[in-house]
This record gives sequence, C-alpha cells and structure tokens, in this order.
Amino acid sequence: MPKMNLTRPRPAGWQEAAVVSVELVSPATVRGLACPYCGRPMPLDEAGMVAAQAAWGLCGAVALADGVPVGLLLVSAAAVGDPQATVALIGAGWVDEAHTGRGTGRAMLRTLAGGLVRSRVAAVLASSDPLRGCAALPAGFLAGTGFAPMPRPVLWRMDLATTVRPPKRSVLDRLGRLVQAVRPVAPPEPARRNR
Repeated sequence: MPKMNLTRPRPAGWQEAAVVSVELVSPATVRGLACPYCGRPMPLDEAGMVAAQAAWGLCGAVALADGVPVGLLLVSAAAVGDPQATVALIGAGWVDEAHTGRGTGRAMLRTLAGGLVRSRVAAVLASSDPLRGCAALPAGFLAGTGFAPMPRPVLWRMDLATTVRPPKRSVLDRLGRLVQAVRPVAPPEPARRNR
C-alpha cells in the first residue's frame, strides 16, 4: 500500500519558527520591552497595569520564543458605567512580524482570557483605531477571536462568560474521584509487641 503524504507543501522561503510559549506577566516583567513597530517603551499605561496587577494578579501576556519576547498583550482596568461589571481594557498589543499568522496572538489572548476568567472579569474591551498604533489591534483579528463591535466604531467587546469556557473535568476524572470516595479504607494494622 503506498504511503500518503499528509503534510501540506510549504511556501517558498518558509522557515520553521521557534516554539512559542505564553506566560501571564506583571508590570515589572514588561518594563524595558519596546514595540517592534513604533519603538515606544512598554507599558504605555503604567498606572493601569499596576492597578490590574493589584486587582487580578496579572497585567497581560507575553509570548516567548527561545526566551525572547515575540508578542505582548497588556490590559488595565476599564471604567464602565456599570459598577458591578469588572472590565479589562487591552492597552497595547503586538506580535513580532516573524511570528504573525502562526497563532501567537490567539495564544496570548486565550491565556490572558483564562487568567481574567479566574479573576472574575466579565469582559475585555479593545480598540481597532489605526491611529493608536500598538495600542490598537487589527479589526480582523478582533472579529476572528470572539470580539463584537460596539456602537463606537473602533471599540470592540468580548464577554468572557459567553466566549471563554472554564475547563471541565472529564468523565474519567469524575469516575476516579467517585471510586476514591467509595473505596473502603483499609483497617489499621495491629501494633507489634516487643518482648
């Protein structure tokens, strides 16, 4: 039987990218990084990042390839009309040109959204205004990752309660916990007498 080649042909000039890992970050980790496109030092909103760190234990996500930052997504607390809703605002975001189109931005957003869900944040806001530079994300990226446009033309919102699902335990995990709970406890062994 002939072997089938299940890999897609690679375009000319394509190179294998380094493995990218994504981590949640604090303001101290972000200081000293600069946007590769505009050169502005990060964070753009230091007070907002510190407030997010104090409230949620994180202020963003960084993508690392071989220990070098290749992407950054920063959030701060957003002031909205509803005092009961906790909302995060993406204040800056970029992915190095060599890593665009490979899921790096999606991985950072997924990691960040998971951290925000654990911190009970209700929604994430983002801007797609091209005049804001690295403080705005492309509208196509926002639409493709679960954001919905708001009445203001360049503002987008992602409701985390409907977009991000917390991990559910599998049936085997639940069955294992049930068996452990029902399993009889071994009787204590008698103490040995020393004579």
